Amino acid sequence: MKKIMNTPETFVYDMCHGLAKAHPELEFVEKFKIVKKKDINDEKVSLISGGGSGHEPAHAGFVGKGMLDCAVCGDVFASPSQVQVYNAIKACATDKGVLLIIKNYSGDCMNFNNAMSDAQEDGIKVDAVYVNDDIAVKDSLYTVGRRGVAGTVLVHKCAGAAAEQGKELEEVKAVANKVIENVRSFGFAFTSCTVPAAGHPTFEIGDDEMEFGVGIHGEPGRFREKIDYSKGSFSDDLARRIVTDIEEDLKVKSGDEIVLLINGFGGSPLQELYILNNSTTKALEADGIKIHRTIVGNFMTSIDMAGASISVLKVDDELKKLIDYPVSAPALTWGGAMNAQAEAAVEAMNAIAKALNITPVAAPAAAKKAKKAAAAEEENAVYEVEGTPAIGETINTAAFVKIVEKMADVIIENEVPFCEADKMGDGDFGMSIAKGFKQLKADWATRKKGDIGQFLVSCSEIIKEYCGGASGPIWGSAFKYAGKAMLGKKEINLTDLAFLFMEANRGVYETGKKSFGKGADIGDKTLVDALKPCALALTKAAEEGKKLQQGIDLGAKAAHDGAEATKSHVATLGRAGTVGERSIGYPDAGAHGLDVIFNELAVFIKNF
Repeated sequence: MKKIMNTPETFVYDMCHGLAKAHPELEFVEKFKIVKKKDINDEKVSLISGGGSGHEPAHAGFVGKGMLDCAVCGDVFASPSQVQVYNAIKACATDKGVLLIIKNYSGDCMNFNNAMSDAQEDGIKVDAVYVNDDIAVKDSLYTVGRRGVAGTVLVHKCAGAAAEQGKELEEVKAVANKVIENVRSFGFAFTSCTVPAAGHPTFEIGDDEMEFGVGIHGEPGRFREKIDYSKGSFSDDLARRIVTDIEEDLKVKSGDEIVLLINGFGGSPLQELYILNNSTTKALEADGIKIHRTIVGNFMTSIDMAGASISVLKVDDELKKLIDYPVSAPALTWGGAMNAQAEAAVEAMNAIAKALNITPVAAPAAAKKAKKAAAAEEENAVYEVEGTPAIGETINTAAFVKIVEKMADVIIENEVPFCEADKMGDGDFGMSIAKGFKQLKADWATRKKGDIGQFLVSCSEIIKEYCGGASGPIWGSAFKYAGKAMLGKKEINLTDLAFLFMEANRGVYETGKKSFGKGADIGDKTLVDALKPCALALTKAAEEGKKLQQGIDLGAKAAHDGAEATKSHVATLGRAGTVGERSIGYPDAGAHGLDVIFNELAVFIKNF
């Protein structure tokens, strides 16, 4: 691996600092990894987008006049946490409201939705739209549906123009949804990408092969095929196939007008993108399709992956005007938008004028919640665990803390193997959860250890914030639900442990249901395939009066069997949901991870 970098851990931070230094109208809030306008216009709807890094210039490159007000930056290919998104909403909230533009991925939906709920509880006016333009995975109704890819940029552009024109939140949302309904994308790849923390390509592909329908994280598409240059029309033929599929899905017909976006994935030179544009334009014109505007370049990349995507937006007079509206952002500028210096001057004058007439007052709901949180913090500020660790037929708090510490060690030690097991996902599973548990270890002394429940809830706060992608909400909810079930308990027996695991599983289920309308169950090929069998085995062992260690061993075996069974399952939810039957033969990464964790913990407890 050869990259301009310091360390994988500082990769995103260094990049965001560099962006803000190149564009002084922007600022990088390092604590929450958000790139925002220095001055938020209180007279317009604020637009917030974001997601995993690695897609630059998306999303921070689109923060500017006529587009976004803020971008929330996750780790590479991992969703930002709900804590990050929540703080972005607070930083950009205006009287006209906030619109979240969310790419339709499990982790993004979970974290943005949960942050939106928290902000709404604070009295902030916030709503969301979900971009699902990718038709590359045919009939993709797995997980949350079709993936959000390069068409997201066109949603940013039109919604940003509508917000800049002073439209209300409901109107801006309607514009965004109109674009979503009328945009389709399709991508292909010649090479894999290399995630800095992994240090090697996410997938292997032959020099004479291409992935037809790849996702922006390197996820598989429809199929892999040989590249054939023998006819001398490879680009034309490729464009023809993609255009036909897009026209069919979007129901575009002769005489319709469109905006065309040729998007590079980061590793293909601009000359090849223009060749693809030539081929695509010929195919569209042959079908009688009129092109209102063509945009060519790298806008929604996949780090250094060679390949591209084609996006088509069907437009009417309203959308044409919004597309053509002036924009000035680091990655997109046209139409005579103000430069940074003029924009800063105007914003400064507006701020002075407003300060002379308005005295900011903290929102009552936010003030009330802050006061309540402070009181709860003072009441529960218990950090040191009491007593000596002991495990017999019960586990006391001190021993339970040691068990969770061992769990963290197992996860950190298996960071790379867990990434390698993530064959049908983004390849970042190990990195995503290890990041959270590394932070948990770093903040170990600040976790509240008055009882087992308090300790688990306290751990969930770190896990929700620092575990990447969907892992934060899922694992954080598991810890939180389990902790709430154990509040006040300073020691637990096998019956308690079984209930703890059942509640952890309920936390995962409810988080999925809240975000996607459906919670995971056994057979969906998610970590639940290991978690729920373990919980059920513990429950049965407790009902049969078995010893604590016997129950733990049976739970660990059930987790292993459940994880192994996922090899034969077709993924319908979770990390591999978008690839369906192509996931057969591979275990689910989350279920495999729990299998390893639970079995190592069973041995640890036996030898305690």
